[in-house]
Amino acid sequence: MIGVPVGGIVLLTVAVVILVVSGILTDYVVNLDYASPWALASSILLILLGSAAILFGASIWYLLLYKAWGVIQDGNASTTPGKAVGFIFIPFYNFYWIFQAWWGFARDYNRHIERHALNTPKLEASLFLAFCILSICNIILGLPIPFLQNTYLGYLAGLAFLVMFIITANKTIDAVNGLLDLQAGTISQ
Repeated sequence: MIGVPVGGIVLLTVAVVILVVSGILTDYVVNLDYASPWALASSILLILLGSAAILFGASIWYLLLYKAWGVIQDGNASTTPGKAVGFIFIPFYNFYWIFQAWWGFARDYNRHIERHALNTPKLEASLFLAFCILSICNIILGLPIPFLQNTYLGYLAGLAFLVMFIITANKTIDAVNGLLDLQAGTISQ
């Protein structure tokens, strides 16, 4: 889940390096006058593969969100799995909805555990809140805003987001698997 998108980012980075080193991409301008067919073809292939890897990783991430909400559906959850994932794709509304989808999941999960008196660890809601905040910071700092260009804030936000992404993913997977094990009766309540 984490390796595929990171691999995609690496492929995209290699493609850009090939384009820059071969002289095809200079100062954000594509110059095909001296383009090597090999460099151009390999860069296009790497861009396609990297984009596919990132899309595949995102699909798995949204599937995790869907499954996470699905496991706590007992009539008291604040949203459905379909809404949790679907509303993230609404432009601008998604800046609000990511908090409902991820931070809301952690809070609803903890209430689910309390309501059913389950013997499984609770989720640290503050980690999920930090993940949501870092997601938005990562998006905003990635925009081509003139006074933020040529700063390292975007890289720092991206690194912090990646760390929080890994932690949040692992905590969510453990929580969902723990509930599924309890529901299947493989561990005692």
